[in-house]
Amino acid sequence: MDSKILLREKLKNQREGLSKTDCRERSSLILENLVSMPEFFRAEVVHTYISSKKNEVDTHELIRMLLKQKKRVVVPIGDKATKQMKHSELFSLSELVGGAYGILEPRMYRPVSVSEMQVIIVPALAVDRKGNRLGFGAGFYDRFLYNIKLPVISLVYEFQLVNEVPQEPTDVPVSFVVTENEIIRCRN
Repeated sequence: MDSKILLREKLKNQREGLSKTDCRERSSLILENLVSMPEFFRAEVVHTYISSKKNEVDTHELIRMLLKQKKRVVVPIGDKATKQMKHSELFSLSELVGGAYGILEPRMYRPVSVSEMQVIIVPALAVDRKGNRLGFGAGFYDRFLYNIKLPVISLVYEFQLVNEVPQEPTDVPVSFVVTENEIIRCRN
């Protein structure tokens, strides 16, 4: 368990050490790779995290692009009481306010069922080539992704791609990893 804590700390520090310019450039390359994926390109209803943490791969540009293309954007809302994730449709970035855990979320909750979603984009602090991901440790995404049969894509900077992420039985791997340099298919 302590190996997860150490890895989480190391990569969080490394990510926070990036310059704003570096983040912008890397995020832009990651977005280019993401939009080239048929699994993403075909989706009309996209569930994505809203980048809120320091130097996280930026999803604001992605959300703007999806809205401009008249696609439906669904974003997570973490419910502290139930430790579950709710899913709300987002119509504009201007609707965002600070929510639980310092993460941006829509001011108004417009529920969307998982059955309507076609692709899910998740954050990570670290991920390996098998799709094992390391988040911030609250387990929201693992509970949400349990039994999900949709393509799940993790967006990370190349340095966040590690040899191995320590696993626990409750951890749910992603289908794809997208970095600024490559797209990795982890599972179908």
